[in-house]
Amino acid sequence: MPFSQPIGEFALSIMKFPELERIVCIDQRKFDQDSMDSYGGPQRTESRKRINEIANYADTPDATFPTAIILALKDGDYLIEDNYLIINKLNCASIVDGQHRYLGIKQSQEKNNYQLPVVFLLDATEEQKALLFAIINGKQTKVSASLIYDLFGVTEGRNPIKTCHEIARAMNANSNSPYYKKLKMLGMKTPGSNEVLSQGTFVTQLVSLITNNPDEDFQSAKKNINFRERPDCIFNRYFIDGKDEIILKILLNLFNAVSIVFKDEWNSPDNYIISKTTGYTGIIKSLPEIIYKGKLKKDLSQTLFINIFEKVKEELKSQNLKLDSSDFSPGNIGESRLRDIIRKCVKDLA
Repeated sequence: MPFSQPIGEFALSIMKFPELERIVCIDQRKFDQDSMDSYGGPQRTESRKRINEIANYADTPDATFPTAIILALKDGDYLIEDNYLIINKLNCASIVDGQHRYLGIKQSQEKNNYQLPVVFLLDATEEQKALLFAIINGKQTKVSASLIYDLFGVTEGRNPIKTCHEIARAMNANSNSPYYKKLKMLGMKTPGSNEVLSQGTFVTQLVSLITNNPDEDFQSAKKNINFRERPDCIFNRYFIDGKDEIILKILLNLFNAVSIVFKDEWNSPDNYIISKTTGYTGIIKSLPEIIYKGKLKKDLSQTLFINIFEKVKEELKSQNLKLDSSDFSPGNIGESRLRDIIRKCVKDLA
C-alpha cells in the first residue's frame, strides 16, 4: 500500500520474519577518535539488555508487536509492480526505526512464527533517514541527545542545530581548543579517552544562544526562507549573517581563558566541575552578560575573558568556594550558582 507524507514516499506491507531477515541491514552511527568524524547510518549502538528483554517477551504466549518497523530502500534496490514491492538485493533495507524490536525477535525461539507490519521509505537519502530517525526518537523516545544532534549534521543547508553540531566538532577536533578530544561526540565515552562533556550538552546549551525556537528555524531552513531574528539570543545575528566562524572564535577565546585561569581544575575533571556539565552550563548561562560587557568595551578577546575569570577566581576565594561538586552540585542549583558568581564579576569589571 503506497502512501505519501511531507518527508517522502512510503509503502506499507506485511512480512514474515524470515523474509525480513533476508533484506534487513543495520547501519549504526559511529565516531572515529582518530579522524574526529562520525559516520554510518542513524542507528544507535544496540542495548544487549533491551534485546534480551524483547527476545524473552517474544517467546511468551501473548506477545504482540503491532507497531511497524521502518526500513529505507535506495532507488534501484526495488521495483513496484501490481501492488507488489519487489526487492532486488539481500541486506539492502536499512532500519530507520525498530532496531531493538528486530534484534529481539531475531533472538527469540518463535521468530519464524512472526508476521510484522513494515513501512518502507522509498528512494531514501541519507538526509531523509537521519531526519526521520531524529524526528521520531527526538520527539517520542529517550535517545541520546548527542546522537540526535549528530544526525542533524547530515542535513543540507544551514540551521541552528547543524551550526552548533559543527562548532562542537570543531571544538573537539582543534588541537588549540581546550575541549580537544574531550567531547563525547555520540553521547558515549570512547574507552581510554579524556572525554568529559557530551556533545548533547554542548549543543543544547549553545543553541539557546542562537535561537529560542530551533524547530521553527529548522523548518525555515528546509523551506529556504529567511530566518526570523531573535534579538534576545546573543549569537543570533552572527548566525543569520552566516558568521559561524565568529561564534567559534568567541568560544575558543572564552574557554581557553577559563582553562588558563583555572588550569589545575580544568585538567582534573575527576575532582572539579569546571570543564564538565555543571561548569560548561554555568558559563554558557552567564555568556549574555559577558558578551554584552565585551561589546561595550569593543573587546571579545581571550585577554578580556581572562580578566573576567581572574575576578571569578578571586570571588571564589573570598567566599571560600572550590569548583567541586560539594560547592557546585550537579544540576540547576550548581549551574545557577556559578552563573551568578560570573555575572557579579562581569558587572564589577571596570
